[in-house]
Amino acid sequence: MLEAIVFLGASTSGSSQDAISATRRLGYKTILMTDRKQRKSNEFYSIDHVVHMESMEREMIKRKIIEWSDIYAIRLLVSFVEPYVSLAASLSNEFCRTRISWRAMQRMEDKIGTRTALLDDPTNCDFTIISNEFIGKLTEQTTLKFPVIIKNPLSTGSKNVYCIENDQDFELAKKKLSSRFPNQSSIVEEYVEGTQYVIEVVVCNGKPVIVAVIQQEITKRISFIVTAYNVLVNMEDIMYVELTETIQSIMKKIGLHHGACHVEMRYTDKGWRLIEINPRISGGAMNRMIEESTGINLVEETIKLYLGETPNFIRTENRPVYTSYITFTTYGYLLKVKGVKQAESSPGVVNVHIKPAIGEIVMPAISMGYRYGYVMAVGKTETEAKSRAEQAIRLIKYYIEPI
Repeated sequence: MLEAIVFLGASTSGSSQDAISATRRLGYKTILMTDRKQRKSNEFYSIDHVVHMESMEREMIKRKIIEWSDIYAIRLLVSFVEPYVSLAASLSNEFCRTRISWRAMQRMEDKIGTRTALLDDPTNCDFTIISNEFIGKLTEQTTLKFPVIIKNPLSTGSKNVYCIENDQDFELAKKKLSSRFPNQSSIVEEYVEGTQYVIEVVVCNGKPVIVAVIQQEITKRISFIVTAYNVLVNMEDIMYVELTETIQSIMKKIGLHHGACHVEMRYTDKGWRLIEINPRISGGAMNRMIEESTGINLVEETIKLYLGETPNFIRTENRPVYTSYITFTTYGYLLKVKGVKQAESSPGVVNVHIKPAIGEIVMPAISMGYRYGYVMAVGKTETEAKSRAEQAIRLIKYYIEPI
């Protein structure tokens, strides 16, 4: 009987696609369960079998797993996309006897659950929970002071996250969230100043490993959008020691004994402060960035961990990587793109990705899903890697017909 790994949901590019490729390299067949309709016939070309689901409810997935178990020996269920990470881990434990910390993952999928689990942790932000029935000024109900962040507790990729400067902004954002999520409360958090980092972490038998630390450049337009990533090869000793202790504390309190996650934090004059946690590797180009910088294919090692094998997090490279993303400020139809080959052949460039198809409507970034491409470059120094990426990205020209 052929051995297979089942994926619950997948993006068409980025970390989840890297995981599918890694699965094939490891010698397993790939099965994708998805309720997403294909936009083109070859959208899931790298999958051995695509199972189109009417619903991704737990019981329906279980029935399909039982059906496929007559054909394949299913060794793992896994997901690298929301909202299926903890669900896949739970089902994998049930059907494949894996030991993934699915309850901790479920806690990380909920911003309220995360903040509550870390109530006494010094990295935690002040927060309050606002029901849809809440009436009045925020400043009359909490000690939080403007600016604050309000978000849906299940938000991902900066969707449904608002920076609030005053009571008028608060009322408008609360109405938007109440309309979109009528049965869910919102969470309001203090705004934290400081440079933001994403820390990719894997916990193996209770021992956290910091695989990579990536500095983020954030642009505030309609929402908070990460427009560039800098994979760090050096960090001040005191910062790294503090970070290691912080990650160990957070993982213990969250309950992640066996699994992977990424932690978004800001470094402030009071030390590290938690922005949020997600129970998977960051999406987009993150896996490729880490591999170019460290030689570690994080999604492949994560799959090994979940299969019960021993992952390898020994660096074989140690070079700066900088990735610059493309966003737009206008609405319109994409007519053509020029300069891609020139960018690809520029010094130090290791990857160029163009997301939208010709004829597609593009728009300003309201969440991370509205970034329309990137250029990734390496260099001898962080400054050189950044310069190379930024010079190459300027060669790419998008022609847009305004709407």
